[in-house]
Amino acid sequence: MKEKYRAAMLGCALGDTLGMPVEVWPRERILKAVPGGKGIQEPIDGFYLKNSVGEIIKEDEFGKIKYWGAELKKGEWTDDTLLTLVVAESLIEGGLNLEVMARNHVRVYESARKPDGTIGGGFGGTTRQAIEKLIAGEKPENSGVIGGPGNAPGMKMAPLGMYMHATGKYREGLEFAQKVGKITHLDPRSLVSGVMQAHAIYSILQGADRKQFLNGAYEVCRDWEGQLTEEFTWHKSGKMIARIDWILDNKDSSVEEAFNYLGNSSAVYKSYPFALFMFQRNYDNPESAKEMLLDTVNYGGDCDTTAAIAGTLLGARHGMVFPTDWVNALSQRDCLLTAADNLYAFKEISGGRR
Repeated sequence: MKEKYRAAMLGCALGDTLGMPVEVWPRERILKAVPGGKGIQEPIDGFYLKNSVGEIIKEDEFGKIKYWGAELKKGEWTDDTLLTLVVAESLIEGGLNLEVMARNHVRVYESARKPDGTIGGGFGGTTRQAIEKLIAGEKPENSGVIGGPGNAPGMKMAPLGMYMHATGKYREGLEFAQKVGKITHLDPRSLVSGVMQAHAIYSILQGADRKQFLNGAYEVCRDWEGQLTEEFTWHKSGKMIARIDWILDNKDSSVEEAFNYLGNSSAVYKSYPFALFMFQRNYDNPESAKEMLLDTVNYGGDCDTTAAIAGTLLGARHGMVFPTDWVNALSQRDCLLTAADNLYAFKEISGGRR
């Protein structure tokens, strides 16, 4: 079990570093740009696409090009892992304490501030706006913004699932997941992704089989998305539950079919279901870990996030099934392992009583 806690944290960082060089790129560009024509096959350095005279290409036949991870090295992380570690360290420091959680969000955000005042690390626009409100003195209960339906709550909430498993505080943990999500985001789909990820990790560590895992994901999404819908105004682009329902009915579909129906853009109601689909499709097949993560990245979209979410779930389910050379390439992996061990220590203290 301790290995699974560790592997969940490392799986997040592995998915993150695999996807960071090509974050938000369409798969057609990934396959064309990465040497070999097969896309990402291992962790690599970030890079710029350049023309014949060495100028950075800003647009190609697939559209405008963003270079979120171009200056990062193989094994380095983006905000997906940074914020996951913040959630872990905050739980270790203060348990279910929102003030501690908000303070540590500010801390890691400020640590990413460059000399010119800009923020590195790949923090999304909604997260940046909300943390700037915290810096200006806003309380975490009121700092969230509507913004876009971003991925931050879902991508960072796995340590809370571990904490829930270790302490037995399941219901309190789900309620806290919503509160943590609201520090930055107010879109209901973003918030429910955080609740779902905390539940998903808890469910896996509790030993759920594939059917139990999928049914639980659907029930949590249905119950919490409905509750949050009553509180906030919806955008018109759709609910999370429709895509989770599709997964239940099409759990053994091909990745191509899932990609065509679910999508995997930076909108959380697409990216979180896509990551969930990729994981559950390989729920009982640890031998497919490497292939599954690479497929998740190479289908493009917000692929450092989808791979980070899927990698976290994969580690919680199967333990250390990742290639050793990938793990050895991770930057600051000792921080992740220490956080995992400290979360597991809650289980040793409490016995995981429900």
